[in-house]
Amino acid sequence: MLRLTSILTLMVVSGTAVQSEPAPGQPSSSPASPDDLQDLPPPPSTSPTSGTGGGTVAAPIEPVLVEACDGSRLRPTQAPQLLACGRWSVAWREGGTPWGLVTAATYEGVLAERERQIGFARQYARFFEVPLDERYTDPSPPICHTCSTEAPAGRWGEGQKFSDAAARQALETARAELTALDTALVEHLPRLTDAARLAHDAATGKAARAYAKELRQAVLRVAKGQLALDNAAVLRSEQTAKEAAKAARAQVESLAAKLAALRTAVSKEVAKAHGGRYFEEGAAGSDRPYLEIEIDGSEVKATYFTGGAHSTWFEGTVELDGSLAGRSLLAPEQGTLSCQQHAESCGYVYIPSVLRFTERPTPEGKTSATAELWFQRSTWVMAKPFSR
Repeated sequence: MLRLTSILTLMVVSGTAVQSEPAPGQPSSSPASPDDLQDLPPPPSTSPTSGTGGGTVAAPIEPVLVEACDGSRLRPTQAPQLLACGRWSVAWREGGTPWGLVTAATYEGVLAERERQIGFARQYARFFEVPLDERYTDPSPPICHTCSTEAPAGRWGEGQKFSDAAARQALETARAELTALDTALVEHLPRLTDAARLAHDAATGKAARAYAKELRQAVLRVAKGQLALDNAAVLRSEQTAKEAAKAARAQVESLAAKLAALRTAVSKEVAKAHGGRYFEEGAAGSDRPYLEIEIDGSEVKATYFTGGAHSTWFEGTVELDGSLAGRSLLAPEQGTLSCQQHAESCGYVYIPSVLRFTERPTPEGKTSATAELWFQRSTWVMAKPFSR
C-alpha cells in the first residue's frame, strides 16, 4: 500500500431583564391580574433597544392578547415579556377559521416561528412565480395562554370511562413525531433555493418541483399538526392525536424520499460531466498515475492508482448545488505514522475535503477538464491536479 504523504503535493491557498415564564402546558404560577388587562386596544407601545451613537431606538411591540380558561381574551397593559404565560400561540386563519397553529414557550419564540413559516411561503411564491398562499395572509395576534390544558393529577382512575389516560399517551407519541418533523424541516428548508434553481433544468426539473411541493406540504403539516394536538389535549381525543402522529411521520418519510429522488437526478448529471479517469499532471507514459472518480447514486469515491497499487483518496456525496463534499484519509499535521499502510490504524485521520472541477487551457489551444482535491486543514490545501 502507499504512503499518502509521498503521493500528495500540497499547495497552501492564501487566503432589560424580563420575567422567566413557566414551561408549556403547565399552569401559570402568577397569571395576569385583572389590573394588567383591558378590553380596549391600547395605544401603540414601544420598548427601548440599543441604538447607534450611544442612544436608544424605540422598537414597536406588537399588540398581543391574553386568553383565559373560558376562551375570553383581553389586551394587556404590560409588555409581552412581563406576562406570565404557560405558552404562546399564533393561529393561521382562512376566512376567519383557524386551520393551523404556531406555538412557542416565549413571545419572541412564537414571533420567530411565525416568521419562519410565512417566510417560507414568501420565498416559495417568489421562486415559483405563484401567488402567496392566502392561508398565510390572516394570522391572529400573538396569544398568551394562562390556562393549562393538563387535567389535575388523580382526577381519574386507570381505565375510568372518559378519562384522559389513553389520550395523554397518544399525545406524548404525537408530540414526539411532530417534533421530529419540525427538526427535519430545519435541515430541509435551506434547500428551497437549490430546488428552485434545479426546477429550471430539464434533467432535474420534475424532481426539483416535487421536492419543493413536499417542503410546502411539510410546513403546512407542522401548523396543522400543532392545531390538531392543541385540540386533542383539550378534548382528550386519542384518535385525533394518533392521526396527527401518523401524518407527521408520513411527512418525514415523504420528504426524505423526494430529496433522495432529487439527489439521484442531480447525481446523474454530475456523473455524466465529471465521472471517469483523470491522469496526474506532470506524469508521463502509458502507466502514469491516475485518479478514478466513481459516482454511484449520490455516493462519490475517488481512488488513486499507480502501478499495481491503489488507495481511496476521497469519499463523499453529490450535493444539490452540484458540489462533491466528503472526507479524505490523510496523515495528521502533527505526530508520526506507526506503519506504512494507508489506514486509520497506522495514524491517518479523516478530514473534510471536496472534489472540484475546472477547465484549463492546453498548449494546443484547447481546454482540459481538471479534477482538484482540496483538504481542510488549518487552511485549505490542494493536491497536485489531475486532468483528462
